[in-house]
Order: sequence, then C-alpha cells, then structure tokens
Amino acid sequence: MKPVGLLTATMLVACCIFPARAQAPTSAANAPVYVIGYLDVVVPAKAQAMALLKQFRKGCAREDGNLRCEAVQRMEQQNEFAILEVWRDQKAYQAHVAGPGMLMRARLKPLLASPYDERVHTALSAQAPQPTPPGRVVYAIGHLDANPAQTANAVDLLTRMTAAGRKDRGNNRLEALQQLAPLSNHFTVVEIWGNKRLLEVHQAAPPTIRFRERLQAILDAPYDERLYKILD
Repeated sequence: MKPVGLLTATMLVACCIFPARAQAPTSAANAPVYVIGYLDVVVPAKAQAMALLKQFRKGCAREDGNLRCEAVQRMEQQNEFAILEVWRDQKAYQAHVAGPGMLMRARLKPLLASPYDERVHTALSAQAPQPTPPGRVVYAIGHLDANPAQTANAVDLLTRMTAAGRKDRGNNRLEALQQLAPLSNHFTVVEIWGNKRLLEVHQAAPPTIRFRERLQAILDAPYDERLYKILD
C-alpha cells in the first residue's frame, strides 16, 4: 500500500487539489464515518509537516461531530504519517472536508512527496471511540484487498479476528474497517498495543498465524501492515 492520496466553488477547489482519491460516504446517514489518510512528505519538510499535523489534530478534535482525531508517524520511514479520524455521521464528515480538512490539505500539498491518500470507511468491527491511550504505544495499521468474490469471507474472518485479538494482553484497540462502495472489498485493520513487544507476541500467537494463513488465500494483494507511533 503506497500512502497516497461539494458543489460549491470551495469544494471544486478541493477537488482540483486532490482529485483522485476522495470518496463520499454511501453508508447510513447516521453511521459513524472512519477516515484514514496517508501522506509522505519530502524529508527536508518533515519538521514542518509535523507541526502542521499537530495543529490539525488539535483543531480537528474540537470540530462539531468529531469523535476521535489522531496523527501518527511511521516508525521506520519517519517522513510518512497517517491521520485517523472518526466522525459522528456523514454530515459532520462532509462539513470537515469542505472546511478545515481542505485547508489542511492545501497547506500540506507543497510538502508532499506523493499524493495524499484518504480512505473512507464504515466500521466492520469496532468498539465505541475512546481517547488515545497514554504512553509510548504502537499503532499497527494494516491494509488488505480481498478478491471481490471473497468479500463476505473477508468480513467473517476480520470480524472474528478482531473479537479474539481484543482479549490479548496489551491490546488497547483493535478495529476492522471496510471501505465504502465501490471499494468494499478493501479493508483496514487498526491495532494499538502497549509496546512493540506485546504486538510481536500477538503476531507470533498461533491464532494470529492461522488467521493470516486463511486470509492470504482470499487476497488479491499482499497484506500490508505498517507500524506507527503517536506524533509528539
């Protein structure tokens, strides 16, 4: 997964800046909207991007209808970031996209090494949004593309995997999210662990290995998991 990237004049500007990947929610109007954005910045602009993302995170959390807003930095390639947002409903999300979200993208655009990639989801298996856990936690964000004919099997596997994994020692969050049509065979798994060692124990556990083996058989692309830390 390469991090990449209504009808007013303002919205048209947003579309021109980020034309390729925007998605409008098609789920129930009152359902929470889960958004994950990926961005790569040029290395010399890393500090500037971090400052902008911290400002965005603070402002985003204060917007009407925001249930959670997090900014994380990749542990390996530290010029790569992810933004994780949860919005109360479509109306709140769309208001954000047309206002503060568009402004954030415009400010980040000169710093990007590749287009901003925003993926919009509905919750497949998620608990009520909770605040970011304290401490030096590790985020594992996985993206998977199931064969379209195997979407139902992927839904079943991910639902059971997340329910079981939440019981593992050190897990602070385990969510399975499903992208909206027409990409409903694409999924994102968001995990938070108390530290990297606890994540590694979970990954080495026989149930996790069996899950990955069963999942591999129905994927159209390799499972892509990346590790992040809280941006601070």
